[in-house]
Amino acid sequence: MSFRIFIAILGVALLAQTGLADSDVNFSRYDVPLNTQIVDTIKARIAPRLGTERLTTERYFMIPFAYQDDGNHPEFSHSFISVIRVFADTKEPKETEGLMQGKYKTREFEAFTISWLPADFMTNPHLCVFDGPGARLFATKNKCPISEGRNFTLAETIKLPVDAKNAVALWGPYEIRKQGFDRGVK
Repeated sequence: MSFRIFIAILGVALLAQTGLADSDVNFSRYDVPLNTQIVDTIKARIAPRLGTERLTTERYFMIPFAYQDDGNHPEFSHSFISVIRVFADTKEPKETEGLMQGKYKTREFEAFTISWLPADFMTNPHLCVFDGPGARLFATKNKCPISEGRNFTLAETIKLPVDAKNAVALWGPYEIRKQGFDRGVK
């Protein structure tokens, strides 16, 4: 019995040391839509990387995202990515048609999100991922119907986990080359 108590005390001590037990959640922006919070966070994370000097060349970034439910069910999980171009200060920006345009402080940028889902996913989110014996191992065994897909914007994609009350994770920003940005947009 004393061994179990020792392990419990050790576990609590380790939890306290790692900071995982801290409940310093900031609710100051609780009433701000999640999409706005995410876009503001991305802008704030990219700005320091650009510095305060005049930007003479375009810079490119990517932000990977993911969400899933508590049960890790594939039909309630999704990963997607945004690519961002920050325009140089030294020349007039040549914007890409169809991309979200924006400005943060003195920097102009454009962004594109790659979020491929079934075209009717917003109205029919009950996605069939695997159905039938062996479907998870062999694609030929999967009885789920093939769905026509389309790319969703960041705002549309963020609405999905918000509606399902799932947490969204984002990483980065990671600086990439122009070719990576161009490939993402293509």
